Amino acid sequence: FYGPQKLTNPFGAAYLCVGPGSTGIFRLKPPVSTGTNGIMNYALNFSAPPDPAGLIVNGSTWNFQAWFRDPAGNGTTSVLSDGLEIVFEETPPGFYDEMVSIPEGSFEMGRHVGSGSGDEYPVHTVDLGVNTNSDGYWMDQFEVTNAKFVTYLNNALSRGEITVVGGDMVYQNGGPGRLLCLVGTSPAWTRIDWDGVSFSARAGWENHPVAFVSWYGACAYANGRSRDLGLSPCYDESDWSCDFNAHGYRLPTEAEWEYAARGGANSPYTMFPWGDVINGSHANFDGSQDPFESNVQQTAPVGYYDGNQVPTGTNMANGYGLYDMSGNLSEWCWDRYSSTYYSSSPTLHPTGPTAGSDRVVRGGSWEPPPPRLETASRHRYPANWFLSGVGFRVVAKRLADH
Repeated sequence: FYGPQKLTNPFGAAYLCVGPGSTGIFRLKPPVSTGTNGIMNYALNFSAPPDPAGLIVNGSTWNFQAWFRDPAGNGTTSVLSDGLEIVFEETPPGFYDEMVSIPEGSFEMGRHVGSGSGDEYPVHTVDLGVNTNSDGYWMDQFEVTNAKFVTYLNNALSRGEITVVGGDMVYQNGGPGRLLCLVGTSPAWTRIDWDGVSFSARAGWENHPVAFVSWYGACAYANGRSRDLGLSPCYDESDWSCDFNAHGYRLPTEAEWEYAARGGANSPYTMFPWGDVINGSHANFDGSQDPFESNVQQTAPVGYYDGNQVPTGTNMANGYGLYDMSGNLSEWCWDRYSSTYYSSSPTLHPTGPTAGSDRVVRGGSWEPPPPRLETASRHRYPANWFLSGVGFRVVAKRLADH
């Protein structure tokens, strides 16, 4: 049953109970079985409430509670669950476009196989939602492309959020005025053009991952993409703090990145998402001999290793359906970098050290040899740097979590 009010009124086994408020309490029928696992699932018909006053609409908040009756005792044994508050929000069209669902879970973060640098130890337990009633999160299936970043730049320009200086440097308007990215022909490897009026992706490079974006630029993109859909941005652009409870997009934490990159492969843990051996059929790296190695900037189109590439025809999406978690471009994470953070990292939803100027970069790019592409490998750069080998992807909370 459900109602508009949440009461702290211990009753039986329950502590949080549903109250009628001014509308009443509505019973959902027919009853459903919890099954052997104690989980109750009920498919709501939003257009046909038990009573007109109990209509569930976008933006409404209702509290739900279960009354369990033991059929073996002919209903003589019963108990109430605690109440659960649910805010119903309609997912904006396009919110999860080209994103994949990452389930809640826990894993052992760090270097399991082979030798690495000291900052990859000790291996430690990370819990991403198992003990917090989370449903996991969503992550971009591909690295953000030049085309998608151009859409952000043009929208941000129209909103007055950015300005172009010298024809090739894009700065934040207001706040601390951070340099977000480079465009044009300086350096020559940028693949986004500026004609003085608007931005465009260079022909043939639209589906390649965007590079030469600073950590601030990646966060600004996440905020801009959130605004495009009418969602609450996660970042305060005056100090670049993050509200992890906001509805919008953000960079993954380092723990979220590694958990997603492993794709659920933890029995055993391996060097790469697919195993312990790497060759040119798995990922884009220096010497992989993919068809794009002759380019000045040697990125491959995102998702190139999708089963259509030559010569293997093997789909290299990981177990969660993510592409290029090893190689192509390294990826900015939210966390500040500390070489000793793993020794003090909390188990539940770690978000990195509270101080430090460098930000974590994970995944390896087209530039280094294969060892830098191992899932446990950690790297760092100052937040105001932009490089030919660094890009990013974003994550989002499930709106159902609100």
